[in-house]
Amino acid sequence: MPLRCISSEGDELSFEHDADSWAALRERNSRERHLRFTCCAAVVILKTSSLGTRYFAHQARGGCDTAPETQEHLRAKTIICKALKDAGWIATPEHRMTDADGVCIADVLGKRVADAQKGIAFEVQWSPQLSEITKARTDRYTVHGLRSLWLMKRPMPLNSKDVPVARLVSTDDGFDVYIPSEALVRGAEYMSSREIADLDASWRRCGTLADFVRGAVEGRFRFGIASEFDIRVTVGGVANWCYACGAESQPATWIVLDLGHLNPDFPNIFVEIHELGEVEGSLADRILETINARLPNIGNYRLAHRKPKESSATYLANVCRCGAFLSRSYIPHPSDKDRVLLEFGLNTGPGELKPFYEVLDRWNFIDPANPPSKRMLGMHGFGIPRFTFSQLQASTSAADGPLGKVRHTSYSDAEADQGNVRRGGATVRKPMFVSFTRETSI
Repeated sequence: MPLRCISSEGDELSFEHDADSWAALRERNSRERHLRFTCCAAVVILKTSSLGTRYFAHQARGGCDTAPETQEHLRAKTIICKALKDAGWIATPEHRMTDADGVCIADVLGKRVADAQKGIAFEVQWSPQLSEITKARTDRYTVHGLRSLWLMKRPMPLNSKDVPVARLVSTDDGFDVYIPSEALVRGAEYMSSREIADLDASWRRCGTLADFVRGAVEGRFRFGIASEFDIRVTVGGVANWCYACGAESQPATWIVLDLGHLNPDFPNIFVEIHELGEVEGSLADRILETINARLPNIGNYRLAHRKPKESSATYLANVCRCGAFLSRSYIPHPSDKDRVLLEFGLNTGPGELKPFYEVLDRWNFIDPANPPSKRMLGMHGFGIPRFTFSQLQASTSAADGPLGKVRHTSYSDAEADQGNVRRGGATVRKPMFVSFTRETSI
């Protein structure tokens, strides 16, 4: 069921026709038999699938080794070709290449210009396929100077730099594309097949297939954390009074690092203030310096390392203008009583970020118009109890509302276990694997 055949006038592409021109082409081919395939000498006929996809077909299949295709496969190829054309690229469906192993056919070859030496081989895989076969075919395209992008109904492997794979899900209008979420990238080995297949829990939607193809050729489908990026630092705290002087205050109790639009599929990193004091490195120093330049005018506190009399260890604490400091023993857990005190941006990179968060690289899809919601992780890579961070960010002022006494907040076992897994009745921490590599885009 090809989308392409040839005539004396060049390539004939089915996706470039509307209903009228398709009917005219069918009538001409019936008279002149001017269309032929590149795979064999079979007579060409023109058809339209039940999904509305126009395609060429063999009048009789005898002697041709071209495998039949499902209607979903044909429809996906058509959408890819149209999306490439809309992006200003050249789309060649059923592109045939010959090497020492014989003939290989890319579902769709995309090139910026017709005579470009490199391009992208788009492969639609609607039926199950062993990962070894996927890897072998990807390597074969690489020999031909092509990068590959696999769009699969049942994608494996889940997160490979060498074999870019996304999940294709059929819809009424076509297809949506999904990539693994933070939870799936880190926890696949602990998940059941049902959990892995769960779209809402384990996958991130990247828009329609056409949207995804355009993003890929624009370099917005990328592997790894960016080499340089802007982060957004949010500082949260609570309402309180200084126990020594009685001044109204808002001590800082936590910060959140948002890794910015260049890293949309990496989580927000939650850091408690006492943890910030334990982090070494230039990024931690810059964050602390920026907080102390602004926090006294908002919360009546600044952050400083203090050493309690009964302890040999120092930690980062809120220090009032009067010199009294707020012990971490009196700082409550994050809750909906918290408020945003400060927000500011900093430019950084993987090296500076590493003391806060050991990155497990994965494929990202950058879509500034529709950024994904992000999971919140602690700086050691484990899940943290949920609280209304999104509502805090939407607050109009750090000082809105009257001050109220703070209370310690407790959480249920289920919330406290977020980021862990249950195995044999016991709670097991998910291990964290570190893999810093250079960013790669399709």
